[in-house]
Amino acid sequence: MTVAAALPITAFSVTPLGDRALSDEARVLRQLIDVASEFTNSVAVGEPKRAAREALSAACRAAQVDGWDGADSLRVEPSAYVYADQFLRLLPSSASLPDISVDRDGEILFEWDRERRQVFSVSVSRDGTLTFAGLFGHARTHGTEHLRESLPAVISACLKRVSRTFGS
Repeated sequence: MTVAAALPITAFSVTPLGDRALSDEARVLRQLIDVASEFTNSVAVGEPKRAAREALSAACRAAQVDGWDGADSLRVEPSAYVYADQFLRLLPSSASLPDISVDRDGEILFEWDRERRQVFSVSVSRDGTLTFAGLFGHARTHGTEHLRESLPAVISACLKRVSRTFGS
């Protein structure tokens, strides 16, 4: 049996709808969410990602209307925020956290830019397309993938490379 939850977007925050589920699976899911929220609020485990999620939310709030950064800049679509939040949650704990901003095209940018010729970025679109590019010394990589339940393997490999490169 598949259990799905509906999540509305309110000012770029994700909140569950009123919980009226009665099944055993729903009860187990509620317990797992309660346990996970304890870790998310933990200073030792969840603090860096909590700060990154706050940065994501702030960047998206600043770009809620067309023209937010000049006449031709596009607003962030709520679906782009949802995919970006999912991307952030899927980042391995071993990866250093990225700088987060909004591009003029309304896509959300995650960027690891620590030193000369050592850059990796992922742009998240409103349909979950991940456009990525990396420069690691003289080696380059780029491409597109779609965000699903886990990070695409090529992006995971680049994140490992970024972590090794930056000594994180």
